[in-house]
Amino acid sequence: MSDDTEPKAIESMAGQVKAAVGKAQEETGKVVDSLVREGGKIRDQTMKLADETVGEMKERVDEVRGMVENVRTRAADTLDNLEQLFEERVSRALKRLGVPTRDDLQGIARRLEELNGLIKTLADERRTLGVTAQAVERDDLKLINGIGPVLEGKLNAAGIRSYRQLATLTDADIDRLESDVIHFSGRIRREDWVDQAKTLHGKKYGESL
Repeated sequence: MSDDTEPKAIESMAGQVKAAVGKAQEETGKVVDSLVREGGKIRDQTMKLADETVGEMKERVDEVRGMVENVRTRAADTLDNLEQLFEERVSRALKRLGVPTRDDLQGIARRLEELNGLIKTLADERRTLGVTAQAVERDDLKLINGIGPVLEGKLNAAGIRSYRQLATLTDADIDRLESDVIHFSGRIRREDWVDQAKTLHGKKYGESL
């Protein structure tokens, strides 16, 4: 081989190698691009599949949740019905035994409240009538001989304000008044307050005592 032939051969081989490398790079680029495209497709399919799976799972969860709520509602209704049925049976059993039920006791309580209200009303009316009668039957005790303003004040303070009260005094009442109120023993009998009060009451009210 001559000196000119060997450099040409080397140059030819270098060109072939360069061409082979370039072709390999080109093929490698095509393969990489293909892999990238395939990878993108796989990723898109995976994401789509994941979205569908998540959506399906969500639907299933909602469905199961609805079933649970339905069961819970039905269970609550059943418990309410059982409780009502139990209360009705207990109520019937108590009535057969003569035991008052809760409704009976509530009715009794309401009736007692009504009676208490009536009693209070009657008591108020009676108290009002008593005060009115007492106010009307207030006589001038000074018209009785022996009773002046001072003794009248003492008798009024002791609750004696009318002729009727003096006219109906008992011996015990007279002794108590003379001892505790007027502090003068024998005066009521000696001055005959009782008969004077009867006379004045008859004149004023037209009634004999």
